[in-house]
Amino acid sequence: MRKVVLFTISKTLSEAISSLSFLQKARRLPTAFTRKRKMLFCDIMWFIMSCSNKSLQVELDDYFDKKGVETVSRQAFSKSRENIKHEAFIDLNDLLVRKFEKEDGDISTYRGYRLFSTDGTLIDLPNTPLLRDRFGYSSNGTDKIFAKGLAITAFDVLNKITVFAELYRYDDSEKQRIHDIVDGFAKLYKERSIWLLDRGYPSFDLFTRLEQNMQNFIIRVSSQSLKEINNSSEPDQTITIKRGPRSIKLRVVNLLLSGGESEKLVTNLFSDFSLDDLEELYAKRWGIETNYRFLKQKVYLEVFTGESVTAVLQDFHSSIVVLNMAAIAAREQEDILSQNNAVCSDGKHSGCIYRPNNTKLIRDIKRDFVDLMMRKSKTSRIFRQFRLYRDIKRYAFLDVPDRHYPRNFTKMQNRRASHPKHAL
Repeated sequence: MRKVVLFTISKTLSEAISSLSFLQKARRLPTAFTRKRKMLFCDIMWFIMSCSNKSLQVELDDYFDKKGVETVSRQAFSKSRENIKHEAFIDLNDLLVRKFEKEDGDISTYRGYRLFSTDGTLIDLPNTPLLRDRFGYSSNGTDKIFAKGLAITAFDVLNKITVFAELYRYDDSEKQRIHDIVDGFAKLYKERSIWLLDRGYPSFDLFTRLEQNMQNFIIRVSSQSLKEINNSSEPDQTITIKRGPRSIKLRVVNLLLSGGESEKLVTNLFSDFSLDDLEELYAKRWGIETNYRFLKQKVYLEVFTGESVTAVLQDFHSSIVVLNMAAIAAREQEDILSQNNAVCSDGKHSGCIYRPNNTKLIRDIKRDFVDLMMRKSKTSRIFRQFRLYRDIKRYAFLDVPDRHYPRNFTKMQNRRASHPKHAL
């Protein structure tokens, strides 16, 4: 089946950013970006997506050096970016997701179901009075206060695409926000889907909201959950919960994990899914945790290029776009590596699989993909795409199952004793 590729995504996003209609929707004032200046609207959009963890002025110098024109100061950039709504990056991500869902012929599902998960994580923000007032702060039990925000994303755990993301106040309620997300998904996703949620979300209102929106769910519950659920001690049973005129039928399963711990799951999936199916499905929720780790450690989500509210929101949503581009690149990389995997199945490394080097991949996306979008010439774009694919294949790693090398403590002690520092 045909997959959406980097070249297609780069062309789609580049055409959007360069269009007059996108500019008119993204700018704050009708007069913004009407004059020809050093840093155009599209330059600001591309630059924000390409930033890594260097200082802002160094990033600007590198960007304009690639363009072959004189650089601008960070003050000029910071002033110009305030004319762009952060929603422009939300629109870009929505365009990317819709393109993927409409044209990709190989979208991964579980027995025909799309798997979604949502979760929140705290984000460290530049510690300024303005951001503390806008997003809230924590004290960590000391006299010092630190600006923080609450990021909530909805994640397609099989295709590794972030379909929704927003940055809220630090003290906002995840339980309340999930209701809005579920309502939004009901309008967008008419096909079969399953929500995989952790134990911070369960409530009678959420169960009924999901049911009304015809959304399936598997939710882990804690000991502080509804009494009807807590009293369900059988391995697999069906219960009905009533609250006034409303009622809902639920399936409650009690699983004994391999580590000896018990886990209670609530779902509206009944006869078609066994206990093993439910356990396997819920385990896939962990993908959203891995996604947050990549956002923070690889995409540098908490490295902001400005201290205004607009700058923080622009950087946050541009990070989501970059992460999704990397996810699509990884899917394509797996196809490129499949030839090497075929060799592994018969050769020296039988059972091993070449996998994408996601750390290197995200770095290449920030460096080369934005450069790819900037190119007007088709020949130039094809050349840069070839160079990016070459690096994608070169830096893949060989995943060896059950690889384990026990430490040789005797050898380590002998090496330490022979070191000049310890030989004295």
